[in-house]
Amino acid sequence: MSGARTPLAEPDRVPGPAPDVTVVVVAYDAADRVGACLDALRGQELGGLTMRVVVVDNASHDGTADVVARGYPEVHLVRSPVNTGFAGGNNLGLRTAGGPWVVLLNDDAIPEPGFVARLVGAISDAAHDVAAVNATVLLAARFRPARPGDSEGLLVHGPHGDYVADPAGEVRLVNTTGNVVRTDGYGVDRGWLEEHGRHAPDREVFGFCGAAVVLRRSALDVVGLFDDDFFMYYEDTDLSWRLRLAGFRVEHCPDAVVHHEHGASSRESSELFRFHDARNRLLVLVKDATPGLAARCLARFVLTTASIAVRRSQPAAHVRTRLRVLASCVRLAPRLLARRRAIGRSAAVSRADVERLLVRPSAEGPGTYRRVPSD
Repeated sequence: MSGARTPLAEPDRVPGPAPDVTVVVVAYDAADRVGACLDALRGQELGGLTMRVVVVDNASHDGTADVVARGYPEVHLVRSPVNTGFAGGNNLGLRTAGGPWVVLLNDDAIPEPGFVARLVGAISDAAHDVAAVNATVLLAARFRPARPGDSEGLLVHGPHGDYVADPAGEVRLVNTTGNVVRTDGYGVDRGWLEEHGRHAPDREVFGFCGAAVVLRRSALDVVGLFDDDFFMYYEDTDLSWRLRLAGFRVEHCPDAVVHHEHGASSRESSELFRFHDARNRLLVLVKDATPGLAARCLARFVLTTASIAVRRSQPAAHVRTRLRVLASCVRLAPRLLARRRAIGRSAAVSRADVERLLVRPSAEGPGTYRRVPSD
């Protein structure tokens, strides 16, 4: 059962004794931020664990690979000649990794000193069917409660109130404690924009977020790696869903904390984001969901696209993006359906049983996070 049949190829692994844990960081045009991530990894309190750091440079244009090579000679650097996206970049790193545990970490995430040891401790103490343990990912910015008259900067409307970014603020907001999938087919970050001190989630979560997670290598040997066709977004939801179908579970470690500069490498208002986010949501459903859920979500996307095109209720560029999404889904459909059949043949859990873990959309809807420029 695999994503895009990307094998865990032994010849690609780093020579020498395998460490207890390999940390994979995929970097793209990250010359101004990857150093902070790698400095924090240098400062990890490992408690006797052995750790190797692998950085995959995804054909950056800003000298990211040279920054890593000059400043961090202990890091194993993989230079990709092309940008393979988050999915393909992590696959390149995963194929180099030896040892039982692999940590994935975003290049714009700063781990606290005990992050790696706590994640590895959590998964090594967990039951063998736990394939992944997600960290607590907080937004890097600090916040204070909003006051009347606040109208610029980073403004947040969250489940617990409204906030403004403030370096002296005492409020930390959650980015994610794992991924959940809603009954309407959308994947969302659990805890998004909740106050950290008030977020008390269950230990188990539907899936992991690839920004900061430890994976059990033996589980990847069963289900395969990320699906290269996804490029970016929803690749972690797809892999989580496949793990669920194979009988594995995902948990969360509250004490393993990273601080994440959300959206540093791709802005959520961009066409790049809108295309991959919408398309990959549909691809996950085609591969992994029951026929009923997949068909309902695909039909809704088609009807909504037709409606906004006729009513001109959204900019023409958004309609063109949605049409590109549909065209790409049609192009990829034959191989996605072949992967779906392969997943179904080896599944240990039925698709219907996995879908019982999906959650209903919140009546309040997701929180909002926006930058408002000063005049």
